[in-house]
Amino acid sequence: MDTGVTTENGLIGEFVREFVGVVPTELLASINAAIEAARHEWQPPDGRRASATARQFADALRLHDAFSAMEAQVCAAARLWVGQTLAREATDAPVHVLRCVGPHMAAQSYLRHFDSHVLTVLIPLQRAPDGEQNGDLIVHVRRNEPLAPLMHLFSKTWLFFEHGLPFGLRRAIVNSGFGMRHCRRIRCEPGNAYVFNGFVTLHHNLHVADGERRSLIIHHYDAGLEARLRTMVRAVRHFRDRLAGYS
Repeated sequence: MDTGVTTENGLIGEFVREFVGVVPTELLASINAAIEAARHEWQPPDGRRASATARQFADALRLHDAFSAMEAQVCAAARLWVGQTLAREATDAPVHVLRCVGPHMAAQSYLRHFDSHVLTVLIPLQRAPDGEQNGDLIVHVRRNEPLAPLMHLFSKTWLFFEHGLPFGLRRAIVNSGFGMRHCRRIRCEPGNAYVFNGFVTLHHNLHVADGERRSLIIHHYDAGLEARLRTMVRAVRHFRDRLAGYS
């Protein structure tokens, strides 16, 4: 999905659009302060925060013209892509995710995946210190074929298996992709937004060796090709989080 932006918001990597300065500095500081203040209330093993909190942060962003204009533009492009490619109308509500990942969360690194939704809007809230392992976003040149649901399901099944591999092996698989020039590393700066079609773009994050990577992610328009599998996974995750008191 190409949003068609040709001004200061450039195309980086292979399929990712960067929108510069759409998050006000003061709001960014306020969100990070709220995360710090509530840290004692949650320590989910995968770094996820309750969706209600993520939605509150996103709604605060939408009060600012630059962000709301950006989101409206990319959503319009995504709806057009869904209509032309998947032959259906995109009307479902967005899904909001807040993720905070640190050095003790190796299990959340090198998890190559495709999103269930067509439009992914990534808003970095805090970067980990620069280094080889700072949690940067990695996008793969390989793309999924949206009109081949069996191949899509096969890819998701293989990646699910891959997620269960040891950290070192997952890292080796990804690093082999770097060696063959199959990946692009995206330096995501707080204050900007990064937009891509997560349904067809394979992506993951590097490990965080020091500090903490914080991201607000907004997913728009479920592609609808794996509804039952996705519903079961989300139900299990929600039940697990309720038991642990995270939502």
